[in-house]
Amino acid sequence: MAKHRVKKPIKYYSPKRRAVYAAGDDINPLVLFELHAWTCYLCRKPINRRLRLPNYWAATVEHLVPLAAGGRHEWSNVVPAHAICNFTKSDAPPDEFLGGLTA
Repeated sequence: MAKHRVKKPIKYYSPKRRAVYAAGDDINPLVLFELHAWTCYLCRKPINRRLRLPNYWAATVEHLVPLAAGGRHEWSNVVPAHAICNFTKSDAPPDEFLGGLTA
């Protein structure tokens, strides 16, 4: 009899956010970072693989269309980003954030 893989609940998020994650894809952050060659999508600089939160230059999973704006937790909507870039961007669209970097 085959074992079914059950998604583990994410502990520290609200029930609404947990529901969004549960309805989306099962995304392994390490696979995501490798796919993007450990490069921040927002500032285009390399991400140091050894850094962990709470370091501002640690890797985080960024949603292109923010969950707050109805985005989904799917492979097509996630990219790697430095924590500081992700926190600064907040729930703004990426083009607004990137435009703010060049201005």
